[in-house]
Amino acid sequence: MPKIVIFVFVGIILLSGGSVALMMQMEIGPFANEEKKATVDSTPKDEKPEKKIAIETVTMAPLSIPIIQNGKIVLNLRLEVQIDTTKKKAPKLREKLPILKDAYVRDLFSFIPRQLRKSKKLDQETLRRRLRVVGQRTIGKGIIHAVNIKSYSEVKSVNDAEKEETTDPTTN
Repeated sequence: MPKIVIFVFVGIILLSGGSVALMMQMEIGPFANEEKKATVDSTPKDEKPEKKIAIETVTMAPLSIPIIQNGKIVLNLRLEVQIDTTKKKAPKLREKLPILKDAYVRDLFSFIPRQLRKSKKLDQETLRRRLRVVGQRTIGKGIIHAVNIKSYSEVKSVNDAEKEETTDPTTN
């Protein structure tokens, strides 16, 4: 009899812990974002919320990522990135641009060689998604709406500096 009570008690604790973890991950109940709560409370059930959001584009300084293989720089990658955000959050994004640029360089320094091992050409859509995820992880969710690659260029090696390949992301 006491073993059954212990198992029931442990089961209840596990279920309640699992439900709390689920609510935290889904951001529902007491763990919901303040923005979600405010939009739910402010919009009547009869009306649809307006989806007119003023988007502002913030341009970052170009990122230069050296790709090192076998102790040598085999490729210099230069990215010009534009970040879409709301007009309200644009000043906060501009304030955190140095932190964001550092996070991008650190992540791409390890991410790009792994991608180039899989295929010889870098997929720009994958790169856009990766930059968005890293940005949201670094400065918080809800600030970055989209990341656009304005220009992307590769220089094969230091000796082949004149053989620069520039690709336009709109043609892919």
